[in-house]
Amino acid sequence: MAATTLLGAPGSPSTGTLASTVFGVVTKPQTWRNVLYLALAFPLGLTWFICLTVGIALGAGLAVIGVGLLILVATMIAWRMMASLERLLARRLLGVAITEPFMGRTGTPWERLRDTVRDPVTWKSLVFVVARFPLGIVALVFLAAAGGTTVVLLFAPLITTTTPVTVFGWRMDDPLAALAAVPVGVVAGIATLHAANGLCWLQGLLARVMLGPATVELHRHVEDLRDARARIIAAGDAERRRLERDLHDGAQQRLVALSLTLHVARNRMDKDPEGARELIDRATDEAQCAVRELRELARGIHPALLAERGLGPALEALATRAPIPVDVTGVPEARLPDAVEAALYFSTAEALTNVAKYARAESASVRLSVARGRARLEVEDDGVGGADTDGGTGLRGLRDRVEALDGHLDVISPEGHGTLVVVEIPVERW
Repeated sequence: MAATTLLGAPGSPSTGTLASTVFGVVTKPQTWRNVLYLALAFPLGLTWFICLTVGIALGAGLAVIGVGLLILVATMIAWRMMASLERLLARRLLGVAITEPFMGRTGTPWERLRDTVRDPVTWKSLVFVVARFPLGIVALVFLAAAGGTTVVLLFAPLITTTTPVTVFGWRMDDPLAALAAVPVGVVAGIATLHAANGLCWLQGLLARVMLGPATVELHRHVEDLRDARARIIAAGDAERRRLERDLHDGAQQRLVALSLTLHVARNRMDKDPEGARELIDRATDEAQCAVRELRELARGIHPALLAERGLGPALEALATRAPIPVDVTGVPEARLPDAVEAALYFSTAEALTNVAKYARAESASVRLSVARGRARLEVEDDGVGGADTDGGTGLRGLRDRVEALDGHLDVISPEGHGTLVVVEIPVERW
């Protein structure tokens, strides 16, 4: 019995694991997602190739009259969009996590174009989009040859009822003889699926390298996160000290006074009921003040309205408390991740606080949207502008909070033309 087990008898762990590895490929959903990815490779690659060829050829040919430059810019934007679709396919079908490079920085159109041209991802994504056409040809040939052979072998008994079948010199004339091709077709199919997984693994590796952020950008981002983490820790320590001070000087003192007042009232209850009643009334006022102070402190930590009812009502409450009319639009119906909602809420609160203090504005607006896996917040006012994004700790702490979630915060504030605060945060990873 021991010898039989060592040789790998049926049902032994080693045999079961090997069989699961070899034959389990058929039942894994990821296998069929990989096959779908390969099936889409040729039509997408051909589409990308035609669009890029036409756009670059027209742009280069008409560049002398200026129109060509606009065509080239449109073509560049188009291949960035193609790359975004390829990232989406890689995430959804291949299960490859590719960080979405940020391409929506605010600013003038010229500044956005300059940033896009300087971004290494723009040119790496061009190489990948162009390479999709030959890769698509390879995928098409593979699926047609390996998949077609597998289908013919599996259905050879049925096909030979109408016509002879020949596979690599193996000729089958009748269904009975073709039955021997079915197990061969099963083996060929399993081998084809394993090969498809291998091809998709290579293509996923290429997609991660060519469509992800550049290494230099990642290193810079890591350094920024380290600095932000240090500032967040320091800000957290300062906030804890502030809370301790506020509790000691505010609610704690009121509660101590409340305790003493109630003690005195209890001693006067028999001898001076009217005086005791006055002390109890005073104690009631102190208790209400303490509750208000504690609520204000709790609101600064995390608003209860945000946790209980969501981002929309919380932002509406901020707009109601603002000293000027504030219009809130675009709040998504579905709840966002808690960390994202908190960052959007405090970003809005800080922006509206700055509007009230410095902007001298008559109105403001809060606009939200969720697209391509990113939440975007815009807080705009019609004030005097000229906001200093580097001065003060409010916006700097807010930027640290947003960047800790791999987001971006931008402030556009030209003199005399109001201020626009833009926050973008990825939603899916949180």
